[in-house]
Amino acid sequence: MIANQEQMKQIESDSGLRVSTLMAKAGSTIAKEIEARTTDKDTILILAGNGNNGGDGFVVAKQLTSRRCFVYLADGKPKSKTALSVYKKLDPEILVSEEKFASIFKQATVIIDAIYGFSFHGALKDEIRKLCDKVNRSNKKVYSIDINSGCEADSGECDMHSIHSHITFALDCYKPFHQLRKNHHMFEEVVLLPLGLPHRIQTQYEEMNEEIFFKNFPIKQENSYKNTFGKTMLIGGSYGMAGALNLNILGAKTIGAPYIEVALPEEIYPIVASKYMTPVFHPFTRNTYYPVIERIVENAKAVGFGSGAVYMEHKADVLDLILQTSHVPIVFDAEAFNILKNNTYLLRFAKAPVIITPHVGEFARIMNLSQEEIQHHRLKYASLFAKEYQVIVVLKSPNTIVASPSGEIYINQTGNPSLAQAGSGDLLTGMLTAMLTLHCDVFKAVCMAVWLHGHLADLGLQNQSIQNFDLESYPTIMDQLFQKYHR
Repeated sequence: MIANQEQMKQIESDSGLRVSTLMAKAGSTIAKEIEARTTDKDTILILAGNGNNGGDGFVVAKQLTSRRCFVYLADGKPKSKTALSVYKKLDPEILVSEEKFASIFKQATVIIDAIYGFSFHGALKDEIRKLCDKVNRSNKKVYSIDINSGCEADSGECDMHSIHSHITFALDCYKPFHQLRKNHHMFEEVVLLPLGLPHRIQTQYEEMNEEIFFKNFPIKQENSYKNTFGKTMLIGGSYGMAGALNLNILGAKTIGAPYIEVALPEEIYPIVASKYMTPVFHPFTRNTYYPVIERIVENAKAVGFGSGAVYMEHKADVLDLILQTSHVPIVFDAEAFNILKNNTYLLRFAKAPVIITPHVGEFARIMNLSQEEIQHHRLKYASLFAKEYQVIVVLKSPNTIVASPSGEIYINQTGNPSLAQAGSGDLLTGMLTAMLTLHCDVFKAVCMAVWLHGHLADLGLQNQSIQNFDLESYPTIMDQLFQKYHR
């Protein structure tokens, strides 16, 4: 389960356990992990804060009797009554004074970061920043308890001086911070340590893996035919940009969309149609785009628009037509964002769910904010935009974020740098549109497509390189996955 700060507090409260019992449980579990990952030759220094995270560190110190272990109060004496109670029971010999800190720090081979936990918010104090910098400059093994000190559990935002760890131990539940590792790089690995607490609450954080994906992926029945799930409608391309539309089709075929229709400018029709034989094509001109698109959008199950539409004539009118005509989910990509940049009000005219798929730069232009601002607050702005404009935001990044108008969040864990190439976004648009054709739960379908887009890239690295990954291999990789699950 993924839980934010308030939900984690609720889980702890619902457990019926006293704070002292929870602290003992957490500290004991962490101590066992530390013991398994160290030897009796190691010297362990625990940096303890003045809250319950520091209390967890005190319990670890009491439990690590087989290790040479020291405790340094990084932020003064404990303010938490429970933590103070554990602190008073520590052997005074393991407590490190300010005078001895430099010497003990030099001897230490392992640092345990127990300064701040999931309640931390804001900026680090100057003296804590200096301590964190000292840890980050050292070559010591670093383990963080639950959240790296200086980082926020809910937003994943981190003070620039936050402690970097080799392993962060997530206590009982993952927090959003743990899911955003590819963006903040504060730890090399996260290890979930279950505490056996009951999880009765509902969380807004969606999770996805192979099991969940195929549990939700529809099965073709014996009486299925080409239009059982409806038509996947792709609109895009322009002179010089036929490849983007080809990648839309490739994405839809990867999902196994049974009935693909493609509306495109007449001048690129021969190029695209010579590549794919199974879609039904609807070429249009500057004079015929309206009746052609209006008719086919009315009969679609899902519509994707924008990929390669840079030089498409009347592209703004096409977007407006889709918004006013479609009663089925709409995916907007690429050139659609340039149209929406100064016209976000158009989204309010939608009669159906809208999914936008910007990368950080495109989203910054839509939001009229700096790219740096979006980069540091991806989760915040994706959620705000989704709620304000009642759309689903797919904010593409190493950990792509999906945010719904109702507050649902999915932080994607799949994918690798092989997708950092032109065309991967066009491929995703085709996959999204096809998945929306096959699955009636819009948010679930979007999460499934985003997860699969990255997962296939991960599977592809078994036979391909990151540097020269071939996006056209997607249907082949997906076919192997389909066979694995007898689809």
